[in-house]
Amino acid sequence: MTTFTEVDVRCAICGRLSRIAELTSTSSFGPPDLDLRPQGPARWALALGIQRCAACGFCAAELGKAPPGAAEVVRSALFETARARSELPPTARDYVCDALVHEGVGSPSRAAHSFLRAAWACDDAQAVTEARICRERASELLRLSISRGEAGMPREVAFAVLADVERRARRFDEALAACDEAEWALEGVDADDEDRASTWAVVAYLRELAEAEDDACHSAAEAFATGE
Repeated sequence: MTTFTEVDVRCAICGRLSRIAELTSTSSFGPPDLDLRPQGPARWALALGIQRCAACGFCAAELGKAPPGAAEVVRSALFETARARSELPPTARDYVCDALVHEGVGSPSRAAHSFLRAAWACDDAQAVTEARICRERASELLRLSISRGEAGMPREVAFAVLADVERRARRFDEALAACDEAEWALEGVDADDEDRASTWAVVAYLRELAEAEDDACHSAAEAFATGE
């Protein structure tokens, strides 16, 4: 179940007071998609995960908070161009704006996650080309965050997610290279780690999909079923 409440929030950039739908709770069930998109109510709460100021266009998970340097990004020509991209579905556009802020202030991991969420919103709107472009940006930033040790997840999981993002963007060679990286990382994981076998199954399935040049959405449940 997903619930939200309407609250008045003052924008951290321009000070404009806006009435915002704020997510209060949601839930998920079952294995996620290979790029970690959840199942259940959480899957459809995507639009409630981002807030936008109608005055300056600042977008964030919490409109009343902004990282240092965010104001300069919001006032940039690049940000204004993103705000004007009418070909992007509204929720995707908001996540792209949020991604640009995090990229601009030097947080590639958070930027990657927002570009990926923008891709999910494009998927929901059947905006195929825009979804691919968002995934291309997400993959570039996720790769950078992995290289810095800032992905926010185990290295083998980060490379598995990267492999799926690359695959969905039709970058099949890059997806296979990410599978290689994930397998190398798994070699260093303790054999008694209960998540190791699951990650191996997911990576093996990702390799099969990339080799078949399959760019469709698939879930971790499919990977586990294939590995049985």
